[in-house]
Amino acid sequence: MGKKNYVHVPKDDYEELIECKLHINMLHRYITKEHEDNIRLRGCKQDTTDMLTIETLSGYMENEKHFDRLEREFKERVRQKMRMILKSLHMENFKGIKSLDVNFSNKTSIKGQNAAGKTTIFDAFTWLLFNKNSAGEEKFNVRPLDKDGKRIDNVEIKVVGVIDVDGKEVELSKVQKQNWVKKRGTDTVTLQGNVNSFEIDGYPKSEAEFKAYISGLAQSEEMFKMLTNPQYFSSLKWKDQRDILMKLVAEVSDVELAQTDAKYAPLITELEKAPSTDDIRAKFSKALSEWKKKQAEIPVRIDEAEKSKVDVDVAEQELLKADLERKIEALEDLMGKSDVRIDEMRSEEMNCQFEMSAIAQTMNNELSSKKREIEKHKYEHEEKLEDIRFSIENAQNSVDSNKRTISEQTLKKAELAKKYKEEKEKKFDDSKWVFDESTTVCSLCGQRLPEDKIESLRADFSQRKADAIEVFNEEHAKTLAMIVDYGNACAEMIKELTENNKELENKINTLKLREAEEIDIIKGFDEQISKLPSCADYTQNTEYAKLKDRQDELLADIAELESKGADKVVEDAKADKAKLKSQLDEVNKIIAQAANNVMIDDRIETLRDEQKEIGQKVADQEQMLYLLEEFIRFKLNKVSESINSHFKTVNFKLFETQLNGGMKDCCECTVNGVGYSDLNNGHKILAGLDIIRSLSELYGVSVPIFVDNAESLNEFNVPDMDAQLILLSVSEDKQLKVECV
Repeated sequence: MGKKNYVHVPKDDYEELIECKLHINMLHRYITKEHEDNIRLRGCKQDTTDMLTIETLSGYMENEKHFDRLEREFKERVRQKMRMILKSLHMENFKGIKSLDVNFSNKTSIKGQNAAGKTTIFDAFTWLLFNKNSAGEEKFNVRPLDKDGKRIDNVEIKVVGVIDVDGKEVELSKVQKQNWVKKRGTDTVTLQGNVNSFEIDGYPKSEAEFKAYISGLAQSEEMFKMLTNPQYFSSLKWKDQRDILMKLVAEVSDVELAQTDAKYAPLITELEKAPSTDDIRAKFSKALSEWKKKQAEIPVRIDEAEKSKVDVDVAEQELLKADLERKIEALEDLMGKSDVRIDEMRSEEMNCQFEMSAIAQTMNNELSSKKREIEKHKYEHEEKLEDIRFSIENAQNSVDSNKRTISEQTLKKAELAKKYKEEKEKKFDDSKWVFDESTTVCSLCGQRLPEDKIESLRADFSQRKADAIEVFNEEHAKTLAMIVDYGNACAEMIKELTENNKELENKINTLKLREAEEIDIIKGFDEQISKLPSCADYTQNTEYAKLKDRQDELLADIAELESKGADKVVEDAKADKAKLKSQLDEVNKIIAQAANNVMIDDRIETLRDEQKEIGQKVADQEQMLYLLEEFIRFKLNKVSESINSHFKTVNFKLFETQLNGGMKDCCECTVNGVGYSDLNNGHKILAGLDIIRSLSELYGVSVPIFVDNAESLNEFNVPDMDAQLILLSVSEDKQLKVECV
């Protein structure tokens, strides 16, 4: 075939492309781009793990049969997934099973009555791998119980499983022992939890090493549970189910999907820029909301403009304006001719009042300052008085404390004297030291011992007695000396405290004299404060007196002028002028508004043009939103079709249409139109097996499938699975019955 061209394509990307049912030519475009832009390699090594090598790109692109062959080869390669088979399981003291060995085939049937241990086998397998039961619970009791329901201690719990992974057998072992600890200082032992030990092919492993190995086999615990338990996937939250199912769909960009139908062409530009259709919907919805808000504002603005126009006779308003101006001018002439002396006098009287207030404030401030100075000195002596009284209190407390100690030491001294007298009278007790004459006779023959032996015994006794007397005298002397020392210490303390109290009493007397002096000083300050007036005597101020006389004079003159009515004329004229001026302002405003009517009409016309433009914008946004919802519905139908194509028995409803026409995410499993929750147990199992088949293809993993309540199935409707089946069925068998089918 000549030169060979190699193109490396990531397996995940290639799988998505090869499975895409919308555009088969998408694969051509992808490979061509990669070939032309990035990957022009010759003689590269083929990595069967991560990359797929495509030979002879040119021939592939030109020959449809060649393409079909590559597609079949790739799909066959995908089917070469990791396969795990459970060969055997050994259990000791696991829950209700004392000892059991189970051998498994590609399809194994395990039957027995309820509580016979069928689920326990499943639990043992999951406990071995993940330290959880088949329900996914980590906290469950694996320890056996006696007939009274109490746990059986001091027995090992052991599970050994032999599994085949891609044709290679490996033995996994897990043993659990109790950790009994003896408390310090007691003979009691207490249970401090459990300790697990692990082995792989007989080699001890740490827990971390064991978990790492299991992770390499199972990829993830969550995935393993989905593939080994037909009921697990349906127990997940619908959002989690949906997320898993979406991984079955070949990834096609929204742009490529829109290009398949010309009616979606207006959306292509937005689809190229936006991260998702939700972002586009949010953009159009926001724009629609803003345009509708503006649309609602236009009629209000037009109405306000119409209301701002005035319907008035301008000529009539001009005549009224001239009349008002004449009346205002006449009033101003009247006010000019009136006697304005009264205003000047009132102003002068007010100035007098201000100056008098200033003098009064100054005098009161001086009085307050003097009072504050006296109070400051008073406060200083009050602080001294407080310090003196505090010192007196402390000294008196010391005296009282010393007296209590003197009393205690006096009692203690008397007790020591009594004890000294008692110790002084003690004598060595000779009665306990009398020579035993029976020792002079032989205990065997009964004859008297030789005199020299007897003399030796007497001498030895006398020496021991002398030693005892010496020890007694020494201890007696030490005790008397110690009592004397304690007594002298008490006497010395009494003497010191008595002298200290004399000093303290003298100090207290001195402080009390100072206390009396400070009290007299404080009383003197109080007398000074009491003699100060509450308010300054303004009459003593010459300037204040002059101002007061002038104020009285002005007030008398003002009263005389007001009695003549001059002020009344001026005030009435001012009031009339203010009213006429207000009327004139209103007339001028109306005339100005009448002149503005032409500008208002132009503004209204502009608003109506803007209203038409905004109406078109609203229609455009609504059209784009409608088209977007149509596209989303089209896309979601394609996604649903693609996902459901992976299943034989079940069908998933992934979207539902709302009353407003929108699409809402959901995930509902059905079999022949019947919801999963309404299926009988047998159909639920079949549905679960169908789901496992597709997920197994997705993850490229085949693991043992434990089918609980398999009695709901029969040999005719059990599907062929590319995985090991372990059927757990309820039967009349009292003992577990294991059959390799």
